Amino acid sequence: MFVLLTLLCGMILPPGSGFEALLARVHALPPSARNAVVHDYLGSQRRPIIENDSVLVFVWFGRADSVLVNGSLQSGWRRPEKLERVACGGDSALFFRSYVVPSDAALEYQLVVDGRYMLDPGNVRTTPGGDFTNSQAVMPGFRATPWATVKAGVPRGMIDTLEFVPDDTGLAPRRIFVYRPHASAPDGGYPLAVVHDGETALRFLGLTTIADNMIAAGEVPPFIAVFVPPGQRVQEYRGDKEVRFVNALADELVPLIERRYGTARDRFRRACLGISDGGHGALLAPLLRGDVFGSCAGQSSTIDKDLLDRLEHRLLHQSLATRTRVYQQVGRFDIVTDEHQFLQENRRFAARLAQAGIQHRYVETSDGHEWPAWRERVPDILRFLFKPL
Repeated sequence: MFVLLTLLCGMILPPGSGFEALLARVHALPPSARNAVVHDYLGSQRRPIIENDSVLVFVWFGRADSVLVNGSLQSGWRRPEKLERVACGGDSALFFRSYVVPSDAALEYQLVVDGRYMLDPGNVRTTPGGDFTNSQAVMPGFRATPWATVKAGVPRGMIDTLEFVPDDTGLAPRRIFVYRPHASAPDGGYPLAVVHDGETALRFLGLTTIADNMIAAGEVPPFIAVFVPPGQRVQEYRGDKEVRFVNALADELVPLIERRYGTARDRFRRACLGISDGGHGALLAPLLRGDVFGSCAGQSSTIDKDLLDRLEHRLLHQSLATRTRVYQQVGRFDIVTDEHQFLQENRRFAARLAQAGIQHRYVETSDGHEWPAWRERVPDILRFLFKPL
């Protein structure tokens, strides 16, 4: 039975586990007697079922011809996988699929029942503060950051709204959002974080709440964060307008913020932050305009030949200042497509930075390509970018 289940599911169910014992009992019964056994078992279980800290079992019970799971584990929502079907009484069936995952994983998913996406009806936990509501599988070793929760008594910063109209008419005007902390500027002016994806990042990254808490606790100095939405996202972050966009940030936006908010003139206290394609744009900033941006952080960044070539060109012809700080984070279950393998590509980029002696932090996490996962790493990013050298 154990060998059969391993072949069917593609993953291992531990011998003698509660769920394997259920399957053995169910298979020993005639289909007409299975419903009550499955119903009683699932009534005592939280779903998805977690065993031995690392075995994750997705389960669905009811009337259906086909049930699949899609989410972080499925190549970043790219390759839905079928749950095994065990016929029960009437038209009902038990569907299941198991995985072995890291004990600190937090993973998003939905079930696809007869072609219809749905939250897992047996799981009350959904993703906190993402752009989509999905079911969330949280393993026993996962610990959510305490910095992302609004705390009573912590002074809160303010959000200003400005219009940014680049001189380059090929770049669209846009509304930007400026976080200014409650605390006064440190010596030399406020450090500056330019955050890609603008309004979306402001809503889902949790940076302002995290900043309020960490500034109040003395974990990081007071800093200014500017949330800049894209005009044409792919073109500006990793396409034919990427150079023009970085130049607009360096030559127009940074001086504007410096005049209005007293941000630091030290390039090593200016950082660009981004996720996915925006992560490409963030990593690109110190390569193109190291005279303005001395730090960057890319999460689940799109790493392509263009970025690698620009890194090599910079290392060969201009070098990167040893004080440049580069932060990279990527999920072990990040996107895999025919074009990109995010985990492998980020590993290669990180290895090249390490080889070149760049001040660099590379972090792999047990999650996927989602805002809740990126939010968890913001405290580490802020410490790395803005703590004294």
